Amino acid sequence: MASGKKKVETPVSRQTLIIEDQKVLVEHRDMPLKAVKLDPHNPRIQHAVKQKFQNREVTQDELRKLILDQPGVSDLFRSIRDNGGISDPIHVRPDGSIIEGNCRVASYLKLNSIDKDNPRWQAIPAIFVPNITPRQAAVLQGQFHVAGKNKWAAYEKAGHMHSMKHTLDMDEKAIGVIMKMTEKEVLRDLQAYTIMTEKVLPRMPGGGGLDKWSFVEEFCKRKGLEEYRTKPANVDEFVSMVIDKRLKKGADVRKLEKVLKDPAAVKTLKKHAVDVALAVVGKSDPTADSTAFNKLKKATTLLQRMPNKDLQRLMSNEESRVILRDLFSALKDVAKAAGVKLT
Repeated sequence: MASGKKKVETPVSRQTLIIEDQKVLVEHRDMPLKAVKLDPHNPRIQHAVKQKFQNREVTQDELRKLILDQPGVSDLFRSIRDNGGISDPIHVRPDGSIIEGNCRVASYLKLNSIDKDNPRWQAIPAIFVPNITPRQAAVLQGQFHVAGKNKWAAYEKAGHMHSMKHTLDMDEKAIGVIMKMTEKEVLRDLQAYTIMTEKVLPRMPGGGGLDKWSFVEEFCKRKGLEEYRTKPANVDEFVSMVIDKRLKKGADVRKLEKVLKDPAAVKTLKKHAVDVALAVVGKSDPTADSTAFNKLKKATTLLQRMPNKDLQRLMSNEESRVILRDLFSALKDVAKAAGVKLT
């Protein structure tokens, strides 16, 4: 009777992750590519998924194509192809759904479709997480894409916080610890995400609109607009300014603070761009719309409050006196050209 040989299995490499002071057991393994599922709810692509597919179920092939079309993924694809694989494993749940690594898997799927017989593209290095809660998964994603090297864009980051708050019922303090932000910053970004998602994006003609995030982020950041933001009608008016391009760039939001203090400028802003409205403010406050007058006013204040050590330098240092004489000469020349009498 022939003696049978006992099958020797390749040992699985195990380690422990610490997530919010809890130990989470994980296993390093090569996952068959067909056993891995792309995640349509990943913060990086959730807006693109909703925009393109609305509320219908998305196939894995549709998801793969959408991910490959995202900015920066083509560079990742070429890097994986030229390197012959990935150096950072993906993270997956027991059902094969991806916690972290959508773009790497999409790249592997494309390489597999190009070279089906190559074993290199039939399995992918993975960290298998046998038991992980939705909250722990969210924390892990935050650690990778906020503190890690593969950082999310600001809107994607805000979307992740929104999910933590409204899906996982996490408070702002806990979110701030994970995302390395203050509670105030978390609240600001959550407000900006709501305005962006519920008010700006639905009104953007032809879809798109993520480039407007800087407008909304600035709007929610400005302390001088804090009271203005408390009224829903004002928020709607701000959104209209963004859509109809009365605000042409994110930095224009900073000009709103000065415009809103002048009734005549506010009236102008109803029909014209913010720069036109700011020019109205400039009639009573030249520093509002003029960099030159702003600097002149600051220079005047500086001279009025010049520190004693600088006055002492003027008394003893010729180079310092040259600067003061040049300023006086330039002032006389400008006054003469403008017909302003200096007394």
